[in-house]
Amino acid sequence: MESTDVIIVGAGLTGLNLARSLTQQGKSFIVLEARDRIGGRIHSVDTTGGAVVEMGATWFFPHFKNLFKLLKEIKVELTDQYLRGHTLYESDRNTPARKVYSGGDDDMFRIKGGTSQIVETLYNNLDKSRVLLGQKVSEIRNTAEGMEVVSNGQVFRSSRVVTTVPPQLLAGSVSFSPALSQHVMAVLKNTHTWMGDSLKGAVTYKTPFWKEDGLSGALYSNVGPFVQMYDQCGSDGEGAALVGFLDDRIAHLPFEERRDKVIGQLVRVFGDQAGDFLEYADTVWSKEQFTMDSQAVRLSRHKNNGHEVYQQPMMGGRLVIGGTETSPRAGGYMEGAVNSADNILKMLID
Repeated sequence: MESTDVIIVGAGLTGLNLARSLTQQGKSFIVLEARDRIGGRIHSVDTTGGAVVEMGATWFFPHFKNLFKLLKEIKVELTDQYLRGHTLYESDRNTPARKVYSGGDDDMFRIKGGTSQIVETLYNNLDKSRVLLGQKVSEIRNTAEGMEVVSNGQVFRSSRVVTTVPPQLLAGSVSFSPALSQHVMAVLKNTHTWMGDSLKGAVTYKTPFWKEDGLSGALYSNVGPFVQMYDQCGSDGEGAALVGFLDDRIAHLPFEERRDKVIGQLVRVFGDQAGDFLEYADTVWSKEQFTMDSQAVRLSRHKNNGHEVYQQPMMGGRLVIGGTETSPRAGGYMEGAVNSADNILKMLID
């Protein structure tokens, strides 16, 4: 294959946004994505009940300035996170959940049509032939002729290489020639992967019965399995769903047991009608091989996010390690992914 200006490893928000910027700069690129889909940890799932549920990144907050700028540029809209009514707080199994009223004016927003609208819009405005799926990168080499990336046994060549996958995964799945320094490798291995230790669950229903009972659908629980949950009905009224974070201590259980425990909790806090569900789905992010290395150690949240080693290129300026975890601002979030793409572009242009 002919050489290109930049090879981007990973078709998540950072990678696709960088590809957009390179297109605007008149630079050639290839994006290599290991999954059979784009988006990475942005993962909106269509359900049989019509609701689009977020198994990955979900919320927009007002201080996400650069993400907001991107959304305006690509014409992706926001919608309020529904919080009108009583939110439930569950302290233990034997005490009815406490109700606290909210007028629904919290500064939490979702992406209209699903968070995947962001990456799909970016992707649809690129030359799709330059975004290759199912490409598992195994080696990155700095040679006298330029950079080489080995993926599925094929060699891709470029002037520069940008990685946007989680640094901890990068350290455990890709070899470098010449080898990165021990210090850099230590930082990579000890950079927390956002969502990597998360377990998200979704339950869909025919109707949003909680609204009829004056509830917001939000739940905070010390008991679990849902420890934090919200309404994710479609902004157009299509589909009824409750989605949130599950206690990751149930991640090892079989799917059916996780489902039964979740439904049991919902019946406990909402009543018998919560047992009449359409579909249950969950994503154990620690078991997603293209998010977390199976041998990776568990780290404290945000550890080494935005570390100084990520703020300059390596291999004589030919390699940039990017992605949301590398951003000094909002590392781990979608805002951090957008910031990272901006920072990478500056490194490539300078």
